[in-house]
Formats: sequence, C-alpha cells, structure tokens
Amino acid sequence: MFRCILLSLLLVMLLLAACSGQDENDKDKVPPIPPVLIPHLGDTGDQPVVYQGQPIQLNDENNGIDTVPDGDWIRVSWNPFLDNDLSHVKIYRYDEFDPEPVQIDSIPSSATYYLDTDNQLTERVWYSYFIDLVDSSGNVSRSDTISYGLLSKSLPLTPENNATISPVGAEFKWNRSGFASKFRLIVFDENYNYVWHHDLMVALEIDPLSVTLPVNLASQYSGQSLRWRIDSFDWDEEMQMYLGSESSERVVHIQ
Repeated sequence: MFRCILLSLLLVMLLLAACSGQDENDKDKVPPIPPVLIPHLGDTGDQPVVYQGQPIQLNDENNGIDTVPDGDWIRVSWNPFLDNDLSHVKIYRYDEFDPEPVQIDSIPSSATYYLDTDNQLTERVWYSYFIDLVDSSGNVSRSDTISYGLLSKSLPLTPENNATISPVGAEFKWNRSGFASKFRLIVFDENYNYVWHHDLMVALEIDPLSVTLPVNLASQYSGQSLRWRIDSFDWDEEMQMYLGSESSERVVHIQ
C-alpha cells in the first residue's frame, strides 16, 4: 500500500513538472512592435506637413513633441501602439549636460502621450526622450529618440482674461520674459478650433509687443468668445530646429 501511494505521489510530481516546463516553453517571448515617437512636426498655424506619407494640418494634439501652455513642461507623444497584450510604458530622458539616460516614469500602455512636469526642466536645454514598451509577458521593445527645448514663456498683458472688447482696434499686448526671435499670436474659438494667427519677427523692439486683430475677422465673432495665447520661438542652428514655449491662454469676449 505504501509503495502504491509513493508511486502515485511520484507520478503526480512528474506530471506537474512536465506541465510546468511546458508552460515555460509556451510563454510568449515575442517583444511588442517597436513604438514610434513623434518628433516636433511644427506648430499650430503652420502649413500642413507630410508625416508617414499622410498630409497633416497641425494642431496642438498632433504636432509631436512640444511645450504646453499649462507650465514649463514638455509633452512627448507617440503613434498608436499596434499590439494588444501590453502592460506599461517606461519613460527615459537625458540631455546635453546629463547624457546618461534615466527612467523618469512608468505609465499604463493605454496612454497616448506623456507630460514631463519636472519643475527642474531648464530653458534652452535640449531634452531627449525614448520609451520602452512592455507587454504582459515582460517582453520589451524600445522606441526611437526625439528631442525638444524650452524657451521662457511670454507674459500676456491685455486684454485681461474674460475682458470684453470692441471688434474695432482689438489689440493684444505681451511682454517677453526671455529672448526669442519670433512670436506668434494665435487665436482659437470657444471650442479650441484654430481661427487665426500672426507672426511677429523681432530684434531690438521695446516691450510691450502687440498685434491687432483684423476688424473683419473680429466682427465675424461678434457676441462670441475667443481664446488667445503667445507662442515664442528661437532658431537653434546646431539642432536645425526651433526651441519654443506657449504662454498661458486668455479668453476675450467680442462685443
């Protein structure tokens, strides 16, 4: 009897070992399709660009890595992931002064972008990012690397937030808080749809800087509200790209 019990136990252990080995062999070992980060394609108000063979009308959501109005932060975005069994995304960053990549965050794979809200980000420093995409079995694939740099934000002056103005002579003024060679007054409607912009190239002009909204355009929005902000740009010859920033946004009501 004892021998039968012992043989039965040995048989069960062998079966469990066999099953365990089979599970290990059957484990998914294929990494996800490598993720693709979106470089800075341009800015809201620019002419359409071609990205991955498709023409794109640029806006704040699809123009790739960029700054945001909310703070001195950088938004990193990527193309939709192509796998279904995904777990999470690891975010890495380095810069020209600290070239060793450091993992700065880990977020769910359902995210479509990452907002780097590190308050230590410094103006005129090029920050580079890449990500690791991890699936549910622990397999990892790495993205390409993209870079961007911050400028100091412009300071909107007038009209004040929620001010009501006449469509005639609607003037927008702002001060610089650092050097930039180009400024863009950009106007959206109440639903954040692009309406109009005007670029101002500057050199030694004295603050405040200003742009006047065309009367015919302002009249089209009589009785409505518009949103406006100031985007700042400066060309970096070595990187062959603009650094940038976006001021806080204001709302103005047109009589």
